Amino acid sequence: MLKRILLILSVVVLFSGCVNKQMLKEQIAEAIRENPQIVLDAMHESSVDMLEIVEQGIDQREKLKREAMFAKEIENPYQPRVWAERPTLGSPSAPVTIVEYTDFLCPYCSKGAKVVSKLVTAQPEKYRLIFKHLPMHKNSRELALVFEAIAQFDKTKAFKFHDLAFENQKQLYEDKEGVVLGEILEEIDVNPDQLQKGLNDPKLQEFLLADEKEAGEFRINATPTFLINGVSVRGYLPADKFESMIDMIMEKSGKANVPVETPEGEVCEDCLNQM
Repeated sequence: MLKRILLILSVVVLFSGCVNKQMLKEQIAEAIRENPQIVLDAMHESSVDMLEIVEQGIDQREKLKREAMFAKEIENPYQPRVWAERPTLGSPSAPVTIVEYTDFLCPYCSKGAKVVSKLVTAQPEKYRLIFKHLPMHKNSRELALVFEAIAQFDKTKAFKFHDLAFENQKQLYEDKEGVVLGEILEEIDVNPDQLQKGLNDPKLQEFLLADEKEAGEFRINATPTFLINGVSVRGYLPADKFESMIDMIMEKSGKANVPVETPEGEVCEDCLNQM
């Protein structure tokens, strides 16, 4: 409807004499200013069409922002801190380093963790995984501290806890008495005294605060977010798309002006309702 009205206005203006395109735009704009109700009526009659146009514009803008961010990060990748005393998976000399900023109670983090863990386990010579925390919930911080505490005396058990925590995510969220957490710790045979000693170490709080500060500096504000050799992939992607992103980053490194197609990942904006 709106397009039809503008077309009629254009025809009217054209038949009033020969004008250039700029004059035509100005005359159409003047006609709309003098009769704004015609636009409002058209918008009401074609509200669904108008909404689709707006949504398409927003999607296109977000796509361009992602591509611009990708190009900028390819040229100047982030440099996350690597802690020697914190747990990693894969080879330290692997050509691909994945830094994962995550939350034990984020549903998309659970899905993303499976993807990257499977990659690193299958190809430890190609991938190195560095696990970092961006807790969005109160109980997430407690789980992050437990993970880091276990890692201080047994990194293998820490990642077993990592896997079981994500597998039992919904139960952990509702675990007000700590029963589910206790069952997980018992299953992986964690010594309670060792765990408590680790939890009393102020260094663990330093780890978490450093992760959150670093995420803020990198403008990471949603989970999960991954840095692949310093280039961000924001949100969960299925395994095939995630591997495609890795290949693209490896290929485009040093070629920031090459056009790319960057898929939009799924982030946890409303975690509680995703459980």
